[in-house]
Amino acid sequence: MENELVDTNYELMLDANAVGGLLMDIFGAEMTAEPSECAHCGNQAELGTLLAFTHGPGVVLRCSACGQVVLRIVQTPGAIYLDARGAVYLKFRH
Repeated sequence: MENELVDTNYELMLDANAVGGLLMDIFGAEMTAEPSECAHCGNQAELGTLLAFTHGPGVVLRCSACGQVVLRIVQTPGAIYLDARGAVYLKFRH
């Protein structure tokens, strides 16, 4: 039997389509097909391609190219907090 290293983060990772409902609650529109740009590496891609980590106290969406945090979302009983410092932009149609 070979000794394989398992990346726990990889096992917990989804794509951002898994949080499409949450994004719709926040923005009031379907967001997974909308473009964004990573502030760290400049990768431009649809929000649905971001890497979603959902097993923490909030949701973390990371760039699929460089792995840096693009969005953080935390829900509390009274509010939803959105930190988008890792994005140059999020584009959505109204």
